[in-house]
Amino acid sequence: MDTKNKLAVAFLWHMHQPFYKDPLSNKYLMPWVRLHGVKDYFPMAALVENFDSIKVTFNLVPSLVEQINDYVQNDASDVFLDLTLKKASSLSFDEKVEILNNFFKVNFNRFIEPNARYSELLIKKGIKPASGSTLKKVVKNFSNQDFLDLQVIFNLSWFHSISIEDDINLKDMVEKKKSYTEEDKEYIVVKQKEILEQILPLYQRLKDKGRIEITTTPYYHPILPLLCDTSIARVSSPGIELPRKKFTHPEDAEWQIKEAIKYHSSQFGSPPRGMWPSEGSISDEVLDIMIKKGVDWIATDEDILLNSLSLYDKRYKGMELFDRRIIYRPYNFKRDSRHITMVFRDKNLSDMISFSYNSWGQSEAAWDLIGHFKRTADNLRRDTDRALITIVMDGENAWEYYEDNGRKFFETLYFNLDKQDDIGSTTVSEFLELEPPKKMLSNVFPGSWINYNFQIWIGEEQDNLSWEYLDRTRRDLIKFTRQFHKDEKEDGSKIKDAWRELYIAEGSDWNWWYGGKAHSGKENPFDKLYRTHLKNIYKLLKKPIPDFLKISIA
Repeated sequence: MDTKNKLAVAFLWHMHQPFYKDPLSNKYLMPWVRLHGVKDYFPMAALVENFDSIKVTFNLVPSLVEQINDYVQNDASDVFLDLTLKKASSLSFDEKVEILNNFFKVNFNRFIEPNARYSELLIKKGIKPASGSTLKKVVKNFSNQDFLDLQVIFNLSWFHSISIEDDINLKDMVEKKKSYTEEDKEYIVVKQKEILEQILPLYQRLKDKGRIEITTTPYYHPILPLLCDTSIARVSSPGIELPRKKFTHPEDAEWQIKEAIKYHSSQFGSPPRGMWPSEGSISDEVLDIMIKKGVDWIATDEDILLNSLSLYDKRYKGMELFDRRIIYRPYNFKRDSRHITMVFRDKNLSDMISFSYNSWGQSEAAWDLIGHFKRTADNLRRDTDRALITIVMDGENAWEYYEDNGRKFFETLYFNLDKQDDIGSTTVSEFLELEPPKKMLSNVFPGSWINYNFQIWIGEEQDNLSWEYLDRTRRDLIKFTRQFHKDEKEDGSKIKDAWRELYIAEGSDWNWWYGGKAHSGKENPFDKLYRTHLKNIYKLLKKPIPDFLKISIA
């Protein structure tokens, strides 16, 4: 786009799922790659394709792309899919309990309440969340047809209206509402696979046409500053209680960045220019590694910029920073003769889309967002400012709270945005080619996009215990690796697989769900999967699993 007379708007939709597969059982323990693929990853790109003048940046995390490929190329399955494929008349008692426990996991207001049959089944189960013992008592109230309808309706709820409109059979099933057949269910599963097969080719096609930019994230979505040094958390949270032993492994951070770039290059034909650090989390040490690995630019939160300027830049030291124009420009972070460019998300507008606009009329919300863009454009100094508003947010989780997965919001926004004389959409790299950074940062404030600290992932008792589990397991893996190189009797692929399990366990999502953020005990599936990845290290290398990994952190 021509930035000369326009405010540039860069949407960066961050697409991520943690690694749900247990490689030893070859089974996905959660279904969210498959279901969000159908509901979000395909339609989000399809919506962009429908508007020729819109440009968007999609950030695709390698752990997500790898899992999409696994479903498509290897017919991967997951626990929920297995429960779906089982004939309703053949379900065991325990499988029926699992279906009742899991097949109402959709947004109540958007998918259950408007559907009379879905509501009827929920009332029969009991509206309040129930334990396994309670569910065992209500199983007898459900007929085979009830379970068949529940299998179909749950999976049908995850189709976007774009896919339903394009398929007469799906449309008929939505209108049918109940009394589904096994053949209906089989068709839905086949259609899910077809949509999953279209996702990555669609992104590639849009990239090749110059319609989108595709960026990446460190491979398994770790909090890089904490991998480099967990004590960095004290900069933003001076009184925080940290694990007893410091975790300090910048070499792991380097692996996560290097392998992400390598995988992205093999998947999309060229290295990514940009990177969204997991949860927007950065530090000086992390940026140094990214520079060495050839990353051109990264995005993070505006609060990181404001703290960096007020703490480390003598021109701003001690000042309150009220002029929001400072976040609408790129900055260079320089080391020796090399540098990396940084852009900063508009937190207020990004959070409006994530958390507020879902309760508005969708057209009204889209026009309100355009109005915010126009007011920002009006406040710029035209003689000096070539401004970039960066919107960064999760690309899948917000839309289930919107009517029809936010379709009308996007169609109104995309259709009208580039009709404005003073606003235009862009990718981040396209903007930077025309408007390279003129401002410099010598240091950055270490933090994430959540309250510019790391307290979601470290500091609470359960979070700290998980870091201790990770550290103890890593130390064991070092010993096993040294022993292997000394003996050189076994297949080296087992060592490589064991290290990959460790890198998976370094992902941010496991700690996200500790500290009261999810159900306790065995009902926290993220705790179970986290410990499964650590246990697999010992299983792969035929070592006894230590007792501490058998105890739930939650």
